[in-house]
Amino acid sequence: MKRGYFDDFKDLKETQGRMFQASEQLSPAGTSPHLPPMAVVEPGGAEVLFPPSQDSMRVGLLCIAFRAGAEDKLRSWSEPFREAMQGRSGARWFDMSLVESVVMRIWPFKQMILRSGLTKPTAPAEACQLQPEHIFHFGDATEIRRVLGMTNRLTGYAYLIDGKGRVRWRGSGQATAAEAENLVACSKELLSGGD
Repeated sequence: MKRGYFDDFKDLKETQGRMFQASEQLSPAGTSPHLPPMAVVEPGGAEVLFPPSQDSMRVGLLCIAFRAGAEDKLRSWSEPFREAMQGRSGARWFDMSLVESVVMRIWPFKQMILRSGLTKPTAPAEACQLQPEHIFHFGDATEIRRVLGMTNRLTGYAYLIDGKGRVRWRGSGQATAAEAENLVACSKELLSGGD
């Protein structure tokens, strides 16, 4: 039977949004799943393929939300990453919204969603060189949800991907201090070329 909103809400209350424990270390490159290629839309309307290919990225933090209510949870992962990675080449931060609703994929709703990506707050350029790259996927997300283990649409998910688009680390819900430290340590390991 297909899960609905009330199933997700009940699950969220019971787990506090933590659908799985955050990884303590990087998963081996050979056994890490590849992100399925998907068309995403940038806030300006340009359609691009994700994950990026032929890129100089060595580590990317991918924060995924289905609903705006997950943004606070995602901030608990993205802020430590941003602080640790600022000024380092090879690090990128993607803020992805998955929009599955047929209604929200049509004009004018789609335009409103894209416009929200242009108005999301970012840190001042002089304070932080690493800025989130807001991207949106409109349409069926069954395959990416399956690959990434995203069972609940009301929480937020954080993943570290390497330069080959492999998922090397994952977390969900609100990060604890220890989980944030693990995220940073794994990010630095990937940045230094660790497999």
